[in-house]
Amino acid sequence: MKSYISLIQNLTAKKVVAISSVSLILTTLFNMRQILLALGIIIMIDMLTGIRKSLFIKDVKISLTNEKFWQSIQSAGLRATWRKTYEYCLGIIAFIVIDSLVLKVSNFQLMGGNYTLSEIAVALACMVEIYSIYENMEAVSGNNILKKIIVFLPKTIRDILTKKGK
Repeated sequence: MKSYISLIQNLTAKKVVAISSVSLILTTLFNMRQILLALGIIIMIDMLTGIRKSLFIKDVKISLTNEKFWQSIQSAGLRATWRKTYEYCLGIIAFIVIDSLVLKVSNFQLMGGNYTLSEIAVALACMVEIYSIYENMEAVSGNNILKKIIVFLPKTIRDILTKKGK
């Protein structure tokens, strides 16, 4: 009990702002837990399809008892996944700060729903990872479903997605 009283007595304006900011960030993260869980699952699937792609390129069969299988999995690729996850987390926190503390915009109307800037940022990260999964699958199978459905998009969007380096 004494420590709580001591904490309250020693509060300064800077500490109150810091505690409030951290509380706001944690509350926003908690409210976005479903889409963040989806992002985590998508990142793991991307990692697994990346491992599959690497094994396919090296012509190694997937077998948990095969020593060549375990030697083919490199820590550099796994580190890249964790680095990417860390960078996504920093980006999401930056969007939460911009969204909640700087812009103070409550919601954006997008495709019939209300979304915060932070939720849109996480959704874009999910889309990038999903496209990466399809690229990994294309390297193994030679087919990319996303590239095949581009023909069904409006011409202006199709032109943007199909132009390389222009």
